[in-house]
Amino acid sequence: MTTISFYLDEHDKLMGFEAKDHAGFANSGKDIVCSAISVLTINTINSFDELLHADVSLKSDETTGYIDFKVTDYDNESAQLLLKSLKLGLEGVCESYPKYLKLTNRRCKP
Repeated sequence: MTTISFYLDEHDKLMGFEAKDHAGFANSGKDIVCSAISVLTINTINSFDELLHADVSLKSDETTGYIDFKVTDYDNESAQLLLKSLKLGLEGVCESYPKYLKLTNRRCKP
């Protein structure tokens, strides 16, 4: 099961996320849940780089399915829109495949 924790500040602004583990829906290369999660998260990360040229912190390990992503300047409309879009997409995956994706929120200090 993949677990994704969204980082929230004290005002409920999204700051980033941490993803752990592979979904386990099917074997590697055939796992549609893991693929959907990967497309959504990687597209969001790439959008911060290519569209916003944002200062971010990124740690990842493809083997274990780990991603830790934080946006330095998260408190602006564009950053919030991208992060809310990611959350919306992942909520759709979670609704369809609740045994393979768990979403949580984690309060953090900037």
